Amino acid sequence: MSEVPLIRLADVTKVYNLESGDFVALDHVSLDIMENEFVAIMGPSGSGKSTMMNQLGILDVPTSGELFINGKNVAGMTNLERTHMRRDIIGYIFQKFYLIPLLSAYENVEYPLILKYKQRDMSGKAAAVLKSVGFDEDLSAHRPSQLSGGQQQRVAIARALVNDPKILLCDEPTGNLDRKTGFQIMDILTGLHKEGKTVILVTHDPKIAEYAHRTIQLEDGKVVAS
Repeated sequence: MSEVPLIRLADVTKVYNLESGDFVALDHVSLDIMENEFVAIMGPSGSGKSTMMNQLGILDVPTSGELFINGKNVAGMTNLERTHMRRDIIGYIFQKFYLIPLLSAYENVEYPLILKYKQRDMSGKAAAVLKSVGFDEDLSAHRPSQLSGGQQQRVAIARALVNDPKILLCDEPTGNLDRKTGFQIMDILTGLHKEGKTVILVTHDPKIAEYAHRTIQLEDGKVVAS
């Protein structure tokens, strides 16, 4: 019996109804991603990368076709079930970090735990995860505006990891970083993949894509290479 994919897109199409007419962002995409893969998604602007990430992150649902994540058909889930899957199964890492500006680095990482358990973290997990991504403990009380881009991205990775997700969705995670820091962040993601995480990375940079074991190329909403 073949292994069940962690993620399966089966003939997925996503159409946006715009005033100027219907726009097909994904066009009959079929794709399997297995557990513990490291996948890069590449393509020119407008090729469907962001729409693909919104589907994989259950931030949107297909217009037609089926999307299965962790063995469950997203279309058959309630809004609450989708929310819980986003919280527990998927970790998000973004180019712009999206840290909460009024919270400290520690509090940003702790926040998903509070959402899940309805109380402050007494286990030490938030601090341990920050340490695991190489974040300086002395900076834990600093707010995002007091941190460098690389430091903010380490906090963002720790926040994505704190609920121990199976899947890490990384949308241009090195896009706002200098070359050296970007490679440091990719080394962290490589280590997380070796520990068993499934890593899905959107990037415009071929050098960053080389860290992945497979590259999915999108053009005009279609997969042209995988």
